[in-house]
Formats: sequence, structure tokens, C-alpha cells
Amino acid sequence: MAIERKKRDPLAFKNPNRAWVMAELAKLYKEWEKWAEYVPTIEDHPYDRNTHSEIFADGVENLDKHDILREKTLTFLDNNIQGHNYMLANEYEEPFERNDLRLSLRVPHRIKDLKVLMASLEYALVPDGFWKEQGKSLLANLQDKAPDSALKIAESYLRNPTQSG
Repeated sequence: MAIERKKRDPLAFKNPNRAWVMAELAKLYKEWEKWAEYVPTIEDHPYDRNTHSEIFADGVENLDKHDILREKTLTFLDNNIQGHNYMLANEYEEPFERNDLRLSLRVPHRIKDLKVLMASLEYALVPDGFWKEQGKSLLANLQDKAPDSALKIAESYLRNPTQSG
């Protein structure tokens, strides 16, 4: 059986409030950073080697905390960003996520994925609602301005329409 590479979904904002999405993603990233600082301090918990895998040495409560943060992050991304699926799965037709590794191995990968996503969002598509809001903002800025001043504002906007988002 040949392994085929999946076609990636384009990276795009689903939510027209791009600034809010980026701010919330930054908050989630900080939670991951705090979690990444804590994980190396976890001492091995006792577990039954006959019935449990080594991941249980991280402790059930820590595995639960990790799963909650992971699901919270993925829910946010599912609701606000299209094309983030590479974070959950590999790039091949039968995607999977490793959950059989200790947290000390899993958390750095999630941090890396979030860094890549945040850097890539600068080039992500934005929905029409975003552009409508940008247009309203431009018109509001031009409303009471003198022609020369309005021209400078319009010129600045045309050079970088996302500067305020």
C-alpha cells in the first residue's frame, strides 16, 4: 500500500476579527509555555507496568491537564482557523497523533507547532467580513479629514491594509 501525501487546506482565518484571534492564540501559547516549564519537574508516579504504559509515570492528573489544554487549543483552532490540521495529524492520508509518549516529548512538539502556526498566520487568508470591517475603519478615518490628510491616510492603508488588524 502506497502512502500518499494529503493535500493541505489553505491556512485562513474563519473569524473576521483577526486581532482577537491572534490575541487569544497568544494567551493559549502562554499557557503552553507555562505547561512546558512545569512538565520537566514532574516526578515519576507509580503505575502498574503489567496493565499501563510508561506514560502513566507522568501521573493521571498531569495527563488529564495535558489533554484538557490540547483539546482547548484544538477547539479554539477549529472554530477560528482553517488549515491548522497539520498540528493534529501527520501529512499522510492516514493521520494520527502520538499519545503514547511521555509529556516531556509531546509538549515541545506542540510548542513548536504553535510557533509555526503563529508565524504562518501573517500570510493566512482572511474572510470577507474582515475586509468589510477594514473598509469601515478606513471610511471612519477619512470622514472628517481635509483632502490632503485623507489622501495620506488612504495611501497608508493601501500600502498595508492589515496594519490595524
